[in-house]
Amino acid sequence: MKKIFALSLIIICFSCTNEKKVSNYTTELNELREINDELIKSNPEDIASIYQLGVKIKNTSLNLYVRYNQFFSDEENEFLLQCAATGSEAAQKYKDAVDYFLKAQRKFPESDNAPIYLHNRARILDNILMDKNNARLAFEELIELYPNHPLSENSKVYLDNVFGKSNEELLKILNSNN
Repeated sequence: MKKIFALSLIIICFSCTNEKKVSNYTTELNELREINDELIKSNPEDIASIYQLGVKIKNTSLNLYVRYNQFFSDEENEFLLQCAATGSEAAQKYKDAVDYFLKAQRKFPESDNAPIYLHNRARILDNILMDKNNARLAFEELIELYPNHPLSENSKVYLDNVFGKSNEELLKILNSNN
């Protein structure tokens, strides 16, 4: 009888601490959603605020992902990785953003957002990090994995007509078409 009572007491204690954990991480996830909404609504010219929000979003999302990913649904885990990527980009941590966009796509390849993750990765590699070789590979991967997606079609046109060309070459092409 004493064993049953002790076992019941232990189960009750663990379930109470688990409820606190569930409450904590759902509260933190909701706070992250609010911060992310702030970033979306922020003035693009307010670089300091964007940077601060980006750092906060990146750190919060990674903290939640590392500590609680087993408790979250796939949609919530995808949101956390997406926040880590967009937060990194807003915080001007572009190599991190590239890595988190790739991780989100690899972890959730069937997501509607997966092509967007690859496109954002390619865009950052191309326009910000100026890593043309890896940018080309990223665009080609997008085209290969998601051939019917509109971003793939845009990427094909971009690679065929714009990628790697100087401003002078692009102007010459535009002028010759007019």
